[in-house]
Amino acid sequence: MCKKLIFFFFIYSTFISCKNYYNETIEWTDSLEIETDIETVKKSQPDFVEIDWLNPLIIDGQEYYEIEIKNNRDILNMQNFLVFENKKYKGREAKK
Repeated sequence: MCKKLIFFFFIYSTFISCKNYYNETIEWTDSLEIETDIETVKKSQPDFVEIDWLNPLIIDGQEYYEIEIKNNRDILNMQNFLVFENKKYKGREAKK
């Protein structure tokens, strides 16, 4: 019983100690100015997000780049995207 309790405590404390970068990601995307060119956005990308810059989704002429957030524990499991048109930033979108 004691070993199970220690194991549970270890797993729980490990999970809690992992930083969730969801809010920081939203702050970063909200700080980007509309019409910023894609190269400037790439250079400002923080370490806690991963973006596949080579494979955007193209919908109605806009490029959607999915944002993978490290340690994301979003209960709704939303997909977040950076949206560009003509290589200029248009904003962030979240979809279920």
